[in-house]
Amino acid sequence: MHQEQITQLIKEEYAFFLQQRSGWSLTAGPQDLELVAHALRVLLHARTTPDFLADYLALVDCQHADGGWSPFSADHESTVWVSAFCGLMLIRGNRLLGHERLARAVHRAIDYFLATQRPDGRWVDPRWADLDTTSHPVSFFNVVIALGESYRRSDVQRAWEQGVRFILDHQSPDGGWYDNDFHPSGVEITAHLIQDALIADLVMENRVRGVREACAKGAAKLYALQAADGSWDGENVDHTMDCTRSLMIVTRVLGDEHGREVITRGLQWLIDVKNPHGWGDFPGMETNLERTCDGLDTLLKYQAYCSADPLAVVRLWGYVP
Repeated sequence: MHQEQITQLIKEEYAFFLQQRSGWSLTAGPQDLELVAHALRVLLHARTTPDFLADYLALVDCQHADGGWSPFSADHESTVWVSAFCGLMLIRGNRLLGHERLARAVHRAIDYFLATQRPDGRWVDPRWADLDTTSHPVSFFNVVIALGESYRRSDVQRAWEQGVRFILDHQSPDGGWYDNDFHPSGVEITAHLIQDALIADLVMENRVRGVREACAKGAAKLYALQAADGSWDGENVDHTMDCTRSLMIVTRVLGDEHGREVITRGLQWLIDVKNPHGWGDFPGMETNLERTCDGLDTLLKYQAYCSADPLAVVRLWGYVP
């Protein structure tokens, strides 16, 4: 797979993404905040965040008094998963923007996650499995810690470790994580947990025993679940993107070269099934903006994965400055 092809695809898909701005930008009106967070991640990884301060400030305007966000910007009840994604985009974006309103919003988000963690270390969200829900505040706290944020530092570290241990304690012997209601195949949730919640500890403080082994077992499970055509979970575009991205950072940190072949097969399948612009949820389905953001993010991360800098792809998760 030639890097020139990847670069050209990124250029074309990013131009299409910008053409669809009215569908994802809060400056154009109320939006689905999960989609907004996906879009802000594209801006971050395309290195264009400084051109979109108004979008970040509009996200702050949607934050509730408790420090969280609702799945839709016009709603009023905070939920954990989307709040973690929004908080993560704010703290990472503010490294480039340096805006006091964004810094205060990050502090309020920290308060929200510290207040909503359950005694056993989990977070809950009616729209998501508990394990998947928990991985997102842990991911947010990973970046809070990695970027040296001092606000309530000891409380953050304690909550972060409890969340990591909750996830480790629920890994299955075969290396996967499962939820019968949300993730019966184990594909998406395993990909999420090893990249979002666990692998960061190995490049930060390396405090929690068992993380390396859990990530290696999780990656091996994803290897075993990949179909011969390179896809995962019955040609599920979203889950194939999740697995391909997850294996980029996990295998890079673990030093597992076997992952390269698996990642390349996954990426090639995604390129083969894309629409003239963007992606749908399955091959042949109509393009939607969330999958298009995921596809762009996957291409951008693959570009970093192929860089001579071994930490380039890790930086795209925010786990190293």
